[in-house]
Amino acid sequence: MTVSIRRNWRRLPVAVRFFLSHALVGFALGTLFAAALLWADPGGVGTILRRAPGHPGPLLLLWFFLSLTLGGVQTGVAVMLLGYPDPPPPPPRSGTRAAEAVQARRG
Repeated sequence: MTVSIRRNWRRLPVAVRFFLSHALVGFALGTLFAAALLWADPGGVGTILRRAPGHPGPLLLLWFFLSLTLGGVQTGVAVMLLGYPDPPPPPPRSGTRAAEAVQARRG
């Protein structure tokens, strides 16, 4: 099964793989941030979320939108850090053109 997942992953276009991998990194960061928010409990936010009457709802919404935001930020940063390919070097500046510089055979 692992082989087919890898094969299917490699068959995806490069842009799709790029987007998905960076979005997953952002979702992982969002998950860590939400867990840290619950653990650190700044201002009692973690306590309020754990004791909410519709307990999983508010916490899932917080996790989803944090992860969505950080996934978008991670993807945007990755796109901006791609850079541009190096431009081709300019042609040599000699007094003659390349076609004129080729010498004819002497017979």
